[in-house]
Amino acid sequence: MRRFLAVITVGLVAAALVGTQAVTAGAGGGKKTPGVTDTEIRVGGYASPPNDTLNVAYPEGFEGVEAYFELINKQGGVHGRKLKLVAKASDQGQASTGAITVRNLVEEKNVFAVLPIMTNSFTLGGKYLSDNDVPGFGINVEPAWCATADEHAVIERALIENQEIQECPRDTLFGEKGSFLCFECPGVAPSYIAMQEGFTKVAVFGYTHISSAKCVNGVTAGFEKYGIEVAHANQALEFGFSVTEIAADIQAMKDAGVQFVATCMEFNGGFKISEGLRQAGVNDVVFYAPEGYRQSTLDKAGDALEGWIFRLGFAPWHGKDLPKGTKQFLKAMKKRGIEPSEHSQAGWINAALFVAGLEAAGPDVTRESLVEAINSITDFTADGMLPPIGWQPGGGGHGAGYEACDVYEQVRDGEFVTIYGQPGQPFVCFPLTPALPDELTPYFRPLKAGETPPTLVPEAAVG
Repeated sequence: MRRFLAVITVGLVAAALVGTQAVTAGAGGGKKTPGVTDTEIRVGGYASPPNDTLNVAYPEGFEGVEAYFELINKQGGVHGRKLKLVAKASDQGQASTGAITVRNLVEEKNVFAVLPIMTNSFTLGGKYLSDNDVPGFGINVEPAWCATADEHAVIERALIENQEIQECPRDTLFGEKGSFLCFECPGVAPSYIAMQEGFTKVAVFGYTHISSAKCVNGVTAGFEKYGIEVAHANQALEFGFSVTEIAADIQAMKDAGVQFVATCMEFNGGFKISEGLRQAGVNDVVFYAPEGYRQSTLDKAGDALEGWIFRLGFAPWHGKDLPKGTKQFLKAMKKRGIEPSEHSQAGWINAALFVAGLEAAGPDVTRESLVEAINSITDFTADGMLPPIGWQPGGGGHGAGYEACDVYEQVRDGEFVTIYGQPGQPFVCFPLTPALPDELTPYFRPLKAGETPPTLVPEAAVG
């Protein structure tokens, strides 16, 4: 998940941003479109190194992109052009290096677009791409996909305090789950789980990192909205903490009779807290995990994960009614001998949106026409992998949406089992106005024939 953004020295920042106006112009004005030939469209991406402590493997995003490109190229490409990933760079987990890497991809490698972008150090890279109108596609885990930190804070406060939806200004950047995250908005998923399971006393944990700390505030606000007691909370942990460092938290939860723990952490952080509880003789607390859905997680943790509930923003990877996109993704990963992961799937989804934009833009594609085409898409699902994302103004792709949809997977007897959804409709959804509803009465996606969602979308947002 999210980890602390690297400290950036003034010198490196200056070096990273020198010459940001030297990008080759698009096809307009008689100049050739960068990265586009009669037979190819060339893109390049970058990733942070894998981090075992945080249970993240950002470079796996490259596998997803290459697999999707292979699928499309076997079908003849897009408008007669094959798609090629010509660079797989690294930002070394630092925002300053990321800015230099992005500039090199655009100005030296001459790529048409930057994808995938697999990092949580996107602050300067996002600024460069936005300033130069270069399309970027990647995994969205931080505000830079939407705006500067200050701009994002204004958008977030307007949503929380006034229920006012404002669009992200960086409309050339496309995250796999949309480009806006409201870190401090009241959380619906943990609250819904607690209400479904009858939990009345809960705990919330997060890190000192701003995104995680804000998430704790949002999850806490969600619990409080629905009358669920937050018996203990801690948003002051550091990445890589040990079980001994949370001894006081463990005792406090034991004394309070906590039944459910929600974390704003990667899987390993939550698992350490569960270890502490087990060591204290508490074995019946259910954990909510926003990250970590993969078979190797179950294989590694064994019986210790029994009862855990994982939240997904995408269709699950098991069952009989898998959507077309999920089937294709899983088949491609199996062919490559790779375990599916949220990072490889994010790369696949990025590539699918890129291709959808290319197809809509037509054969004479430019960066500008690609962005315009994507920002006219009203219901992108990556062939059923996602609940619908509207990239048009007001559609939720570049701002807050009018529904919250999640899949819930519980570990039972060593396997993931979809809960709360309906057969063939795994997504549990709630209408937003954009505030959370007073009562959590769900509807389910994908919709069946004749069904309509009870979302309150203004007319201007669907045009």
